[in-house]
Amino acid sequence: MREIPVLWKGGESLDTLSQSQVLEILDRVMKDITNRIVTIQSSDKTPPLCPNDSCTVYTTFEGGYRATLTLCVDSNLLLHLAQTSMQEENVSAEDLEDFAKEYFNVICGQVAARLFQAAHISSRFQIPTFETGCYTPEETSQELVLNYTSNRNEGAQLIHKAPSEEQNISDHTTKE
Repeated sequence: MREIPVLWKGGESLDTLSQSQVLEILDRVMKDITNRIVTIQSSDKTPPLCPNDSCTVYTTFEGGYRATLTLCVDSNLLLHLAQTSMQEENVSAEDLEDFAKEYFNVICGQVAARLFQAAHISSRFQIPTFETGCYTPEETSQELVLNYTSNRNEGAQLIHKAPSEEQNISDHTTKE
């Protein structure tokens, strides 16, 4: 099983998490947060996320844990999440974007907390960015993808991208 470097100091890895540990943290957080609002389950199939019928929220983790986390979600699922959370049938495009950022902010906060619990990794993340359609930030060599479907057959993907070990060392040593 491949390990993902999570803490760098002077170009040396101080701690690592296996891909399965990272996937478990991401999956548990995604399900814990989302299932409080609507029911989702893991799926082996990639959900059909059409560019015109989907939204993306993403952020970058910094500090002891460096990665980009992206959530591509079916627009109908996002709308259902917002309607249920806000207890409003009519949700404006602006409210939907605000909800998406806050929802993802909660997910990322829980990921950061569980990374700290699992490996004493202190990290922070940037303010989430919202895009219409399926958008995936920069290419990296280490990508983990989790697929989900709702009880209404709507899909979502949680995509974790970590820099390669060489990029991580290079980026870190140029910043010090």
